Amino acid sequence: MDELTGIFISRAFGPDCLNEPEVLKDSIRNSFELRGPFARSYELQRDGLAEVIRTRGMSLAEWEELTEGVIDFPGEDELYAYLQRAHAYFFGDAEAPPPLPPQD
Repeated sequence: MDELTGIFISRAFGPDCLNEPEVLKDSIRNSFELRGPFARSYELQRDGLAEVIRTRGMSLAEWEELTEGVIDFPGEDELYAYLQRAHAYFFGDAEAPPPLPPQD
């Protein structure tokens, strides 16, 4: 996983943005629409996240480290299903973020 993708994952799914994903989505959308200064960075993060999902290139331990353990998943299948829905939300047409898995 490249550095920009790691930064996106820790930002989008860590404690800072977790409760306000719409703020990050609006920032991404505005940057793409206006070809703002962060558009290229978001394109790279979008493509990097898609690559992580496609290759399943992140372990649960890496996820926990990047996100400070805010969201736990029982297994990698659940993690990757969540990431696929999150990708559709942040970079696609999904209207709502994916629901969080039940936490202990």
